Amino acid sequence: MNKEAYLNELLQYLKQLSPAERKDILADYMEHFEQAELSGRSEEEVILKLGEPKLVAREVLAQSQIQKAGQSPSLPNVTKAVMATVSLGLFNLIIVFLPFVASLLVLAGLYGFSLFLIISPILLIIQHQSVSILIHDFFLMLGLVGAGLLLMVGALKVTGLYYKLVIRYLRYNLKAIGRI
Repeated sequence: MNKEAYLNELLQYLKQLSPAERKDILADYMEHFEQAELSGRSEEEVILKLGEPKLVAREVLAQSQIQKAGQSPSLPNVTKAVMATVSLGLFNLIIVFLPFVASLLVLAGLYGFSLFLIISPILLIIQHQSVSILIHDFFLMLGLVGAGLLLMVGALKVTGLYYKLVIRYLRYNLKAIGRI
């Protein structure tokens, strides 16, 4: 494989990126070849050092997804970043994906419990089918709704922190496996 074939193959794998991003990345990799030529190394040596274009593209796409998730933290963006990181190898399936899914389940449980507390007065009214329950347990129902709302606000704050921690962990993971 020569420089042109390598860059063309890399470009094919990077079609998900915007044209401007592809142009920047291609310029970076062309610079690798130019620097190698100036120092007397062959194209084959550079290609061996850089690695397979498909793996390089996965790394670039993972880094891009992590950057997007960092700029706009949301569940879809963070999930895309996690999936892009997982695509780098089986090791990341265990180290990244499983903890991500487990922590998402904990967050979903927190949201579910807070929602249950908020709607619990309706369940009490349905269960007793009486207006007297409203008077007798008014403060209990008010307390349950208040606790549910506080827990929901807390869950929203924890979710924002969670997104930041996941993104930080993904960046650390890429550095730890020597991909950046």
